[in-house]
Amino acid sequence: MTSQSATNHAHHPIPTYVAAALWLASVVLLVGASWADWNTHDPGVTLLALAVLALIAMSRWYVVKLQDRIILLEMQVRCARVLPAGQDELLAQLSPKQVTALRFASDDELGDLLARAVGEQMTPTAIKQAVKQWRPDFLRT
Repeated sequence: MTSQSATNHAHHPIPTYVAAALWLASVVLLVGASWADWNTHDPGVTLLALAVLALIAMSRWYVVKLQDRIILLEMQVRCARVLPAGQDELLAQLSPKQVTALRFASDDELGDLLARAVGEQMTPTAIKQAVKQWRPDFLRT
């Protein structure tokens, strides 16, 4: 991933642009079919369906990305509260998916599993399998 700076940090949500273009094209075709007797009803409905599917997929993708950001913040706070001073800094050496997997560890085993995950570069699946006292996450979407 490229580094971000003040000159290149603009956000361009390409999926949103694509969904909007599909929607706009469908509206033009459907209005044309209704008001100008164009033979574009079927393509208009098809484009509208594609726009709706794109929006559904985007909403799920955005929700999961936001939830992962919240989990990262939650784990930073939890590690700062539960672990000895300085050990919580190990969290920065893990990927977001590794941190997300680590959240299932109980407070008692969190420090040891964090150190092990960093030292062994464990996969998210391996981290989950290493948890002995599982903390369920009933709030995940």
